[in-house]
Amino acid sequence: MREHLANERTLPSWVRTGVGLISIGLVVERAGALAGTQDAPIGASGLFGVALTLLGCLTLVIGTVQFLRNRCRIIEGDFTPAIAAYLVIVAGSMVLAAAFVVYVTLQLFP
Repeated sequence: MREHLANERTLPSWVRTGVGLISIGLVVERAGALAGTQDAPIGASGLFGVALTLLGCLTLVIGTVQFLRNRCRIIEGDFTPAIAAYLVIVAGSMVLAAAFVVYVTLQLFP
């Protein structure tokens, strides 16, 4: 019972993270559009916004898959934690953060 309850508590965390990334992506994209920094149809803020939104959607899918897989494993009594899903989200976030730092650095020090 405790394992199922812990698994159910984890799903909303995945959902919060995914929705947060999607929200930040929308804000980044809109902020670039409002600032008038869009030289091309899709500027850097648009690309970062879309990338964050896609990462948020991926987080929602991975979280749901993790929840369902863990549920089946708990029922079977053969639960072994998998870290691959967490590493995908962390790696994606780190790549986007590094790209953003490079972009901002190039904008400040041309």
